[in-house]
Amino acid sequence: MLIGDSVTYDGWTCVVVGFTPTSVRPAQVELSDPRTGSTFWVELQLVEPDAPERAALRLVNRDQTPRSPNHD
Repeated sequence: MLIGDSVTYDGWTCVVVGFTPTSVRPAQVELSDPRTGSTFWVELQLVEPDAPERAALRLVNRDQTPRSPNHD
């Protein structure tokens, strides 16, 4: 979860605008309610990401043609 991501809290879609330092327990996230523009802090464990986790990308050299897994 990153700043700017959309998340669901208490049935509402909100935008992440900040986090507590990692040493702070319990961890909290600052959310912005797009309906009102207000921000508020909640425990991180109560927030659900709206999008799947980001995937890593693999760079492929342009000179190499990808080979199919069944290619001999």
